[in-house]
Amino acid sequence: MVEACNLVTVHRTTGVINVPRIIRIRSHSPSTETVYVRLLLGQTPKMWEEAADALAVALQAERVGVERVRPQVIALVVQRSEPFTEPIIPPDLLADSEAVDLSRVYLGETEHGTDWVAPLLGQHWLVGGASGSGKNSVTWMALRACAPLIRDGLVRLHVVNPKGTELNALQPVSHRYAETDGDIVEVIQGFWATMQDRKRTLAEQGRRTFVMSRETPLDVLVLDELGAVTGYGDRSLTKGAQAVLPLILSQARALGGTVVGALQEPTKDVIPQRDLFSLRVCLRATSAGHVDMVLGEDMRRRGALADEIPNVPESAGIGFVVKQRSRTPVRVRAAYCDDSDIAELVRVAGWPVSELAATGQR
Repeated sequence: MVEACNLVTVHRTTGVINVPRIIRIRSHSPSTETVYVRLLLGQTPKMWEEAADALAVALQAERVGVERVRPQVIALVVQRSEPFTEPIIPPDLLADSEAVDLSRVYLGETEHGTDWVAPLLGQHWLVGGASGSGKNSVTWMALRACAPLIRDGLVRLHVVNPKGTELNALQPVSHRYAETDGDIVEVIQGFWATMQDRKRTLAEQGRRTFVMSRETPLDVLVLDELGAVTGYGDRSLTKGAQAVLPLILSQARALGGTVVGALQEPTKDVIPQRDLFSLRVCLRATSAGHVDMVLGEDMRRRGALADEIPNVPESAGIGFVVKQRSRTPVRVRAAYCDDSDIAELVRVAGWPVSELAATGQR
């Protein structure tokens, strides 16, 4: 197999073929396994990354990802079939704010059968994906974790909803909420003003780090369609947003500000500050180039084949994230929040709601 993929070396005098050695194989599920390989002298992980498609064919697999484990050792993540065949049910919503851990927010599952968790406090999230890919599943899971904190005044939502559809269910529990261009600019600029006030407060108190409290709550800016705000929206909207968004993304994390942005068409014009988002998720994409625009350079070559996820309802919420240490793509699926889950979020947040405004669109 490796010889057919040009991953062997031949001794120049004896003609002996040197073959990379398999160290161990770990099976995570019937659909996914990890093969640990010791590289030959002169080989690099990049050579294996470039041969990933050929390896997938040779192994009769749907996808092969390459992870750098340590010097001279790589791991091949072999996906033989779709690991996510059923929707993932969200866990019970916590009622006690003291039980919430914003350093480990549950979002769904990984292809290895483990929980997909991510920190929200002190982070910015970017979720990219085509229409119907399930982008707001990630947003809803983050907000469900925050529900008791919103009720207790420890978290405040600043919601920008230019589409005016699914996220309008958040209006009753939002500190600020906007759908129209003028209101959107006001909310984003107001969020930045809050961060500036927070900076002065921390300085006056002699505090170097943010601590979430009722006096200094975590402020979360939710941007349902980042492209409409920064790229292809009305000029007055994009100009007003672009004036402060780079400042928010570069400074708010240390001041108790978090941005959760969803994006449909990732381009350089739309996400010029991509690297300021600490968590980046790419769900089903319509172009191979969109994958690297969201996740980072060479992520598709290393196995994040988000553009090959089928465009069917059963694939909503499936995508890729990048491991922080190894910089390796991991296939994930976000839990699906239906109307009752969203209504529970609003109810637990402690605000009156007479009618669920969510449309159920993903």
